[in-house]
Amino acid sequence: MKKLSELSLPELNKKKSLLKGVIIGFGVLMLLAICTLVYLKAKPILFVPVFVLPIVWMPILLSLKAINDEIKKLESNR
Repeated sequence: MKKLSELSLPELNKKKSLLKGVIIGFGVLMLLAICTLVYLKAKPILFVPVFVLPIVWMPILLSLKAINDEIKKLESNR
């Protein structure tokens, strides 16, 4: 896998849009899980895994931030 500094601007934008889609998809799944648990009147202890999920997504968010920084760096060099 190439480093971010080796990628071109179109490749970075493609990775950025892919990561944004993944984050949105996970967000929708989290909301569906919360709604399902509320609908089923689940015990509060069952909500813990749902609220831990954003911590698991932290690497995705950090890589999105790194891609955004690299895009800004490339655009400022133009």
